Amino acid sequence: MKDANMQTQIGLELCTAGRAEKLTVKGQCTISAGTLMIHSPVFPMLELSRSDDYASVMLQDSIENIYSLIVSNVTSPPHIYSLTPFMLLTDEQQAHFRQCVERIRVKEQQLSYTNHPMQRKLLTTIISLLRQETLLEHGFLFTDQLIHADATPSNKRQVLITFLLALNQEYKLHRAVQYYAAEQGLSPRHFADIIKQESGYTPMEWINMVTVNQARHLLRRPDIRVKQVADELGFPEQFTFRKYFKAHTGISPTEYQNSSTKI
Repeated sequence: MKDANMQTQIGLELCTAGRAEKLTVKGQCTISAGTLMIHSPVFPMLELSRSDDYASVMLQDSIENIYSLIVSNVTSPPHIYSLTPFMLLTDEQQAHFRQCVERIRVKEQQLSYTNHPMQRKLLTTIISLLRQETLLEHGFLFTDQLIHADATPSNKRQVLITFLLALNQEYKLHRAVQYYAAEQGLSPRHFADIIKQESGYTPMEWINMVTVNQARHLLRRPDIRVKQVADELGFPEQFTFRKYFKAHTGISPTEYQNSSTKI
């Protein structure tokens, strides 16, 4: 059974210090303190780098727990992909988000030392509802952008969007350009030309960036082993993952995990 912490996540991250370079379908952007970001397969976003003093507050939930609540809203309008997955919050909004996350943390601590089955069940339900409420409440802030949304994406732009959505959901199983080209009924060469033209990166570069980005995310967890990361990302063995990670980052997974500055 897969670790619940490794299931596909949807969430919000508030940068509280430092800077980070992020890449989305709309291009590269610098994130600084006060920026709230959406993490979701619907809005592919990669972290290219971060400063040594980067810090953030994160709230996540399994996408299965919240997807049914938002699917009709996030998949219907064709211009939903005009949304930018980050926005600058006011001081008041930042304080409110922190308070919501802290309230959930307090309930989680209470759950950790509660043994009575009924109390544990009630606390688990409360935590789940608080997470959903916070994610939906702050996610609502982003919907103001729809008022000024762009028109329906061009055919080439839609190819890019479809590719990135599929990639973020299937990269563990499929890391071949031919697969994603075939899914859209295009030849690998024509598909690659469109992706390069629309994003500035080749499909293979996107595949590698998504895979390495997720590997870095998992390796930042103090409770995880390299073998677990390799298994989660769909590599046949730990050695293959180590070789792949080093080829794309210059260091081994263990070196990255032990580094005091994880970019």
